[in-house]
Amino acid sequence: MSLAADIMTKSAFAAHVGVSAGRISQYIAERKIFGDALEGEGRNAKIRASVAVEQLRKTLDPSQRFGANGAATRSAPVASELSFDGPEKPKAPVKPTVIADPFIDEVAAEKLKQQKITTARMEREEALELGRYMLTDDARREMVKAVAEAFKVMEQAIPEMAKAIAAQFSMSTHDATHVLLKAFRDHRAKKARDFADAAAELEEHVEDEQQ
Repeated sequence: MSLAADIMTKSAFAAHVGVSAGRISQYIAERKIFGDALEGEGRNAKIRASVAVEQLRKTLDPSQRFGANGAATRSAPVASELSFDGPEKPKAPVKPTVIADPFIDEVAAEKLKQQKITTARMEREEALELGRYMLTDDARREMVKAVAEAFKVMEQAIPEMAKAIAAQFSMSTHDATHVLLKAFRDHRAKKARDFADAAAELEEHVEDEQQ
């Protein structure tokens, strides 16, 4: 290399060794490049490349030293990857911008609503099959049947009750039976009407608190 070609600007020398121009200024300030390696002074100073490379080989850390061709070695983080003020901080990944589409949101909400309705219907059908739920009409019929059966049992006990009353109050069993049957049937008719009204008021669907 000729003497003239060996003299470089800071920028040219930075490109030659594979670092930033700012890093070269830092080397000069830290006296890692000094003396015969500098041609001139201040901002306009130039670099005598061959001398500066040898100086840097001696003054830099092993991870920042230069190979035979003058370029910074790449076995570790090198000066070319560092700023003047120190290592660059890793940049956070840029998240893609998502533009909301009201129509798509509305369709998704409607699909979710339909899925919930379908799921609820399937759960009711399964519970009905397992005997947990009962249709309202079936409930009314079962209620009427149970009440009728209860009244039937009570009516069958009247003759026995009439005998006990007749013996205690010295009256005929026939008269006692007649009085008891009349009172019982009047009461039964009244209660039958009450039960019918209660059954008619049953809601078609009842909230299940066990869910």
